[in-house]
Amino acid sequence: MKMINKILTVFFVLFGSLNLFAAPAAPAAPAAPGPPQPPASIDGNALLILVLAAILLGIYVIYKHKLKTKASV
Repeated sequence: MKMINKILTVFFVLFGSLNLFAAPAAPAAPAAPGPPQPPASIDGNALLILVLAAILLGIYVIYKHKLKTKASV
């Protein structure tokens, strides 16, 4: 019985002291901010709106000016 008490005492002392050294570390210092995020990609709807706006602007510019036509003979 004495042997079991000695083994248990050594067991508790050993793992108790190891737990002391293996305690959780202090919180880490705040990290430096990372690089800036890349710009967002253009989605399909925005691209479609830009194409339609370009076409309408082109039609407006063409028909804003009077077209010069030759007089019929």
